[in-house]
Amino acid sequence: MIVDFHTHFLPREFPARPADIDEPAWPRMEATSDTTAMMYVGSREFRSFDDQYWNAARRVEALDRTGVDIQVMSPLPEILSYWLNTQAAEIITDSVNQYAADMIAQAPTRLRALGVVVLQDVDVALRQLQTIKDHGLSGVLLGSNVNGKSVASVEFDSVYAKAEELGLIVFVHGIRPTGLERMVGPGLMGAVLGIPHENAMAIASFMMTDILGRYPNLKLVFSHGGGSIGAMLDRMTHIWNKFPAMRETLKVAPTDYARRFYYDTAVFGSRYLNYLADRFGPERILVGSDGPTEIGQTDLEAFIAHGGIRDAARDEVLGGNAARLLAL
Repeated sequence: MIVDFHTHFLPREFPARPADIDEPAWPRMEATSDTTAMMYVGSREFRSFDDQYWNAARRVEALDRTGVDIQVMSPLPEILSYWLNTQAAEIITDSVNQYAADMIAQAPTRLRALGVVVLQDVDVALRQLQTIKDHGLSGVLLGSNVNGKSVASVEFDSVYAKAEELGLIVFVHGIRPTGLERMVGPGLMGAVLGIPHENAMAIASFMMTDILGRYPNLKLVFSHGGGSIGAMLDRMTHIWNKFPAMRETLKVAPTDYARRFYYDTAVFGSRYLNYLADRFGPERILVGSDGPTEIGQTDLEAFIAHGGIRDAARDEVLGGNAARLLAL
């Protein structure tokens, strides 16, 4: 069984902006053909999408072509809405969660989905977590920072406590990276360098705040193989061994703590995937394509094989680990 844990969806339509809400960045979709639409953020064109993002039947056709049994859909990080005013964000994210529920209802044996919450208002987020559970969604997508504040900040603890209580998966994805002003090159460099760095900062911060010490049954998954954490882990561990202040904050060696999280395989290099499987253990790796974007990781089965993951470990990475997390 192949369970693609990292894919994205987008609603075909967003709710219309109420007249009494002044939110210039309200998103909307405009059809450009029978099968494509342009997403706008306010008056600005964001990106064109095809109907595989919102059409459940088309997604299932793609699964059949690629040999994937089950797909876990996350909303595009761009619609997390942390940067909108709370009232606007609540309307939009509630509609996104309902759309996710409607999509999986059309293909309940093939699709699973994660929802979104208004993390800039914890009280709203807690209400939405319960709604996500009631909708039959499997968890929640969180961005790496909330308007510059780390998602590992203790002010979000009640959200993690509620997610643990409800048995919801928390999938963390880098968003709106810091340091863009120091990146030289095309605007895409933010995605190339910034997103992986955001993931690494979130993971390190979760470790240093001992998130799993407080919520030992919380199911935390990190996108894109944890970003650049694999390159930083030995340095972090070395400094942890050398400086008592690090050990006072974090009682477990960083290398050991990192093996308690889950990571997807959307890293685009088989040798690095092999390193991650060796470092964290194949039981902590979930196959993910980052589809249906055109830059997604294709041919998941071959990619895992090229990464040197074989036999029983191969089956676990391709689907067994995700099946346990999702309680399939």
